[in-house]
Amino acid sequence: MGKPLDWNKLSHEIKREIALGLLNSLRGQFIISQALARAIEVMKKDKPYPEKSNIEDMEILHEELFPIYQPEVEKMGKELAKKKLKKVVE
Repeated sequence: MGKPLDWNKLSHEIKREIALGLLNSLRGQFIISQALARAIEVMKKDKPYPEKSNIEDMEILHEELFPIYQPEVEKMGKELAKKKLKKVVE
């Protein structure tokens, strides 16, 4: 979708309407799911003090409300694509 070219000229109300439309769309759900999954991954690496309660709350949101994006599924898909490409090249 992307931002409209005249985004900066739009009223707050119109911008909010666009944002809510995106949030309620499958694409919006996917974007939030992906953002949560990646943020959780990064935050777990914060040493020596990962923000455990924030990570756990984000996991709840990801697992129960925004489960569409699953990093392990994406990784499996990429590995499968590499194997298929390798067979084509051979």
